Amino acid sequence: MRLHTTHAVLGGLAAVAAMATLNASAQPPSSPTRQPPSAQGPSTQPSPQSPGRQSSGRSSSSAQSAEESKFLQEAIQGNLAEVEMGKLAKERSQNKDVRDYGQMLIDDHSKGNEKAKTAAKAMSVTAPTAPSAKQKQEHDMMAKLSGSQFDSMFMSHMVQDHTEDIAKYTAQAQSGDSSKATDYAKDSLPTLRSHLSKAQSIESKLSDRSSSNAR
Repeated sequence: MRLHTTHAVLGGLAAVAAMATLNASAQPPSSPTRQPPSAQGPSTQPSPQSPGRQSSGRSSSSAQSAEESKFLQEAIQGNLAEVEMGKLAKERSQNKDVRDYGQMLIDDHSKGNEKAKTAAKAMSVTAPTAPSAKQKQEHDMMAKLSGSQFDSMFMSHMVQDHTEDIAKYTAQAQSGDSSKATDYAKDSLPTLRSHLSKAQSIESKLSDRSSSNAR
């Protein structure tokens, strides 16, 4: 009786083990766990250069080029105007100092204009062929004067005109730009300063003579 019971128990255990094996073999194999893209580490691709920086550099270069073009064009117009003023001084003045000053304007500003046009050509800047409208108006107004009135107004205009020119040329010369416009400005400043000094001297003489005649 005991032997029969033992066999029965063993048979039941074997059946349970067989069922467990069948259940295990019926389950699909587990797939490996994948990490999300964010866990794979930061991207190593270089970021492209900011378009804002590129456009800023181009804008700065364009602005600088525009300023240099404006300077050269105004310089050429100024030279042309000074030559015409010099001719007017020789025609309208009876004072030797004023007439000699006029000849100096013709000589120096003709040479200066050739240098300005050469710089303009090298920088692809269109060179004006005549003074500005304002400069023509000043010339026409001066042409209506004569004698001591012409001399006084002419030399006063020369002092003011060369003072303004020196300020513009100095700004260009000190701009730090390495260009033909800057070279031209630096080269012209000594002549402009000499013209201003002589204009101030002649104006002072004319003023003293006028005061002396008034007495």
